[in-house]
Amino acid sequence: MRTHGARPYDSASVNSVSLVQKTRTSCHSQRPSLPRAFGVFRPIVLLKTVRGEILRSREKAEIAVKKGIGWLALSPPFDSWVRCQLWTRVNVVYAHYVGKSVPYFADFYVGSTIERFARDLAALKKHFEFASLAEVVRQDPSRGKPSRPLLALTFDDGFDTLRNGVMEVLDHYAIRATSFVATSTIGNVNLMWRNKLSAIRALREESLYIGQYNSLMPKVGLPGISRGDELLPASRDWPMALKEELVDLLWRACDMPALEEFLDEHRPYFTWEGLERWLAAGHGVGLHTATHPFCSRLGTEGIRAEIEEPAALLKATLGLRFLPFSYPFGVRLGAAAERQLYEDGVFDCAFGINGLVPQGTPAYRLERASMEENLTFNVFGNVLLEGIRRPAGRRSAI
Repeated sequence: MRTHGARPYDSASVNSVSLVQKTRTSCHSQRPSLPRAFGVFRPIVLLKTVRGEILRSREKAEIAVKKGIGWLALSPPFDSWVRCQLWTRVNVVYAHYVGKSVPYFADFYVGSTIERFARDLAALKKHFEFASLAEVVRQDPSRGKPSRPLLALTFDDGFDTLRNGVMEVLDHYAIRATSFVATSTIGNVNLMWRNKLSAIRALREESLYIGQYNSLMPKVGLPGISRGDELLPASRDWPMALKEELVDLLWRACDMPALEEFLDEHRPYFTWEGLERWLAAGHGVGLHTATHPFCSRLGTEGIRAEIEEPAALLKATLGLRFLPFSYPFGVRLGAAAERQLYEDGVFDCAFGINGLVPQGTPAYRLERASMEENLTFNVFGNVLLEGIRRPAGRRSAI
């Protein structure tokens, strides 16, 4: 007899309920414990750790190899050949910031203290005679051969060398250097976009700036990042016309200090008055563009705004009769474009950062060697390697 509302006996229903209960019991019994679940991810973590160690090992090995090659280049029997080669080169070295680590340069800092800078200059002075950049570029054989190859010292990014002790070191060694300035930062009216990114990384939590960066990038169709050390490399893909806007948006999103306050506190760059003092002391000033873009990605309007107009500004304001130009990142314009700028008198010479080039290289195609890392390799070791790599028929005896 059926009671109203009661469900009739149904063996299929009972079996299905039993099956669900058994399945649930089975699932619970088979669910791994928390430590076992984490074990699934251990290979991934291990692979990332191993990859990081391999990269670090490669970097250490590369540094060791470069040190070894630099040592060989200054040791018999190679040293005499290398010195002979340096007589035939346009010898120019460059640095950026010298001093204690600061937020706006923390990502690029390699320990370039005043003490290390002085030691490096003393080491270079054993092999070179320091001269102005104009003298090195325009070497005049009629003036007679100096006792050692000529070498010029340059600085990129326009950091103020009057306030941090650099000027005193240069005076001590009687060296006249050239500072390449980005005109938009003169007078500390702005912070160069790469320096802003470095300051954000130095002063804010990684999770904060990664999150804010990843929120901004879809607006310009670029991917996000997963680690803090990807920020600077990823920014190289930004559209150059938007770099100032993007970095300022990120600066504000990360709740950084008001830019004026930051600049008043740190005052990283030359002022116009400082540049006049620098020139009066016998040093030189060059152009490093207006805002530090990748010049290879500039069109006609970009070349005008980043190179032609800033060059005219420096010449008119400082009365320069010799204006060298250095490429940000060492990334050049096309050969035809830079030759045209040279022939139009926009600049007197142009430098990348790919080592020391032979004399006779066109003035608009010159290069420099870094003195910030692996100095001995960059200046001497590279020359030795180039000699080894030449075809046998063109190689001088070592």
